[in-house]
Amino acid sequence: MKRLKQWVSKIVRAVAMAFFFFAVATFIGQEYPVPGADETRLARAVGNQYFDFMQWTLEALAEKGAQIAVPVDRYLDDDQRRQFVLDYMQATRDYYDLEGRVRQIYADAAITDPAAASAELRIQRDAIRADIEQRRPTAEAIIQQQISAVLVEEGFGLGGEVIPPVAARITPLPNILIISPRDEIKRVTGEGLAAGLKVDQAEAIETAVLSDTNQSALVVPIGGLADYPAMILETTELLWLLQTTAHEWSHHWLYLRPLGYSYLAEDGGNLRTINETVASVFGDEIGLKVMRRFYRDELQRTFPDLVEPTPLTIPEPEPPQPPTTSAQPQQFSFSRTLRDTRIKVDKLLAEARELKQQGQADEAEAKIVEAETYMETQRQIINSNGYRIRKINQAYFAFYGAYADQPGAAGSDPIGPQVIALRVYTPTVREFMEHASNILTLDRLVQVVEELKTQQ
Repeated sequence: MKRLKQWVSKIVRAVAMAFFFFAVATFIGQEYPVPGADETRLARAVGNQYFDFMQWTLEALAEKGAQIAVPVDRYLDDDQRRQFVLDYMQATRDYYDLEGRVRQIYADAAITDPAAASAELRIQRDAIRADIEQRRPTAEAIIQQQISAVLVEEGFGLGGEVIPPVAARITPLPNILIISPRDEIKRVTGEGLAAGLKVDQAEAIETAVLSDTNQSALVVPIGGLADYPAMILETTELLWLLQTTAHEWSHHWLYLRPLGYSYLAEDGGNLRTINETVASVFGDEIGLKVMRRFYRDELQRTFPDLVEPTPLTIPEPEPPQPPTTSAQPQQFSFSRTLRDTRIKVDKLLAEARELKQQGQADEAEAKIVEAETYMETQRQIINSNGYRIRKINQAYFAFYGAYADQPGAAGSDPIGPQVIALRVYTPTVREFMEHASNILTLDRLVQVVEELKTQQ
């Protein structure tokens, strides 16, 4: 009987994964550019640097299918699974340590033969890389099972199975080319580019997009992408891995509900910000619950302040930073500086749009240039305080401002605090997601939060 249940469970997961893959593929159809359109100019700027999502997805599904057919993780008990994942994470840390030491050797001008000097290290590094790739599918399966177990406890199960099944693959991720108008912070499109783009290649693409389309562009690295299976960036930090995997699964769950499929159909500003902020709040909470249940000792070692749950509170925005004086220097705050920058840029670009409507094109362009000059000045200030931001422009805020659960790039956008308030006023994460999945506008979000608040 037990073996029969296992086979039924495998069949259910396989069928659910296949169904969900084709559902997502239907939503995310490939659009082909037409001559003379923005897409054609964009394709010319990007060249051959597009990421092949279909090939990646087919390879990932084949790997997941093989893992379901021979589920090594099912033959391990809870302690063995936990140790398997911890060993996998340690191997990843060892790999990056060795890779860093090899890079140091090649960067040392005093070493005349870096190949010979690093030979032993490279042998060790490559052996660990092979071990990581051998362990990775089983580690992924264990993490999927652990997240699924917590999701079932939180009310997301159906007959003991999570729909859609948690499916993630740790992989080099594509870069994303974000494009925004120059006179407004608004994501026009996001194109997947090849993984591992060099900084000069990214700069060349951004410059070409600006030249060909007069739009702001930024190539950004990402930590996860809600393809199916989800793409998750390789990391040495277990909590981040669990939270990111849960974050991407929430997108899969939302795809079957109004907030998710409306966002896929139309990448509106509020829709995207609500969607991503909901996923961030959900992913952080579920990932931490998984960590507390299965890896409590590891959590105690790495993030002792997070071992015991603490109440979620609605964030209050930091007040604008007053001008500094030599007598009273202000302590630098990255989030406040970024928030103040966004607020001022929004104001300048709003003035530019108003001037453009009045037919004053030159004055409008001057306002846009003022905003762009200001963003570059602020970038230099931020980097002088220990950060390494390559570029801040309209596309930067269009991308990072959508993750509004943390103050900063969202500026004065109220969506982040409102989404957090929604979670504060709902007793369970399942109820939070049920409410959020039907919210498509800021006005509706505020209304739901007020209704829940009055019920407290």
